[in-house]
Amino acid sequence: MKNFIITIFSLLLLLHLNTFIANAKSNDFEKFYYDIGYKDISNALLDGNKLFKANISLPSQLPEVSFTHAFGRLSDLEGEENDVLEFEFINEHSPHNHYKILINPITNKLPFEEKHIKQKVKLKDGSEAVFSKTFTDFNTLAFEKNGLQYILSMDQESEKEITMKNLIEIANSVK
Repeated sequence: MKNFIITIFSLLLLLHLNTFIANAKSNDFEKFYYDIGYKDISNALLDGNKLFKANISLPSQLPEVSFTHAFGRLSDLEGEENDVLEFEFINEHSPHNHYKILINPITNKLPFEEKHIKQKVKLKDGSEAVFSKTFTDFNTLAFEKNGLQYILSMDQESEKEITMKNLIEIANSVK
């Protein structure tokens, strides 16, 4: 009986240590993002609303892959033309599950060269979106809504293929 109790205690201690180590690794992963200026999504959104003097709406849909972390940050650099609100959705255990949203005012929108545009499509509200594969192995959809340019990007090598159609559905979920 004594050996049984020692074995159970040892297993519980081992399980606790594994959980502690996993949490420490996850905390290191998060710390890296926080150290380079990311914060939780809601606070980053508040920062963006304040700087852009807008009520920014985020898509209500995400790509159908799993994410372990979500971060946001506002890059408020010298001069308005470089200001961008960005959100990153990442899976710590599956690095190709990486989805990004970039938002900036239309007055400072990022241009897409015609040679990099794979297709132009209409969204439900009648606006035009451009689909591109120019950003280092990311499928990218750019569109304008409410005075802002949105750029949605998903790693092409994610665990589930996220197509232009999927990105259009996400774009249509922005109110």
